[in-house]
Amino acid sequence: MRLALRYAVSIAVGLAVTIPVGEWAAGDWLVTASLLPLFAAATSLIIAHRRRWTRSNGELSPRAGAAVGGAGAFTGGALIRTSPPAAAAGFGLLLLGMAAGIAVSDSS
Repeated sequence: MRLALRYAVSIAVGLAVTIPVGEWAAGDWLVTASLLPLFAAATSLIIAHRRRWTRSNGELSPRAGAAVGGAGAFTGGALIRTSPPAAAAGFGLLLLGMAAGIAVSDSS
């Protein structure tokens, strides 16, 4: 994908997340504003390494996947009760961490 198109899609995804969260949740404007660069960066990394995202080599054990999923679900549930923008930021950080890990493993 062309670089300009990748960045345009990344910014569009960032806006598509930030605007509804900002409209839906009152307060936490700083956390809400941080969603745009967070989701734009995660989306850009995901697009850049999309072939690696679709491959599964069975590198992670099912138990590890279940542990990560359970911890993520528990933390996400606690965050959404506290603040919807914080929950969206937590999910974005999860995606960014996964995208960064895949980008590092894809380049090696």
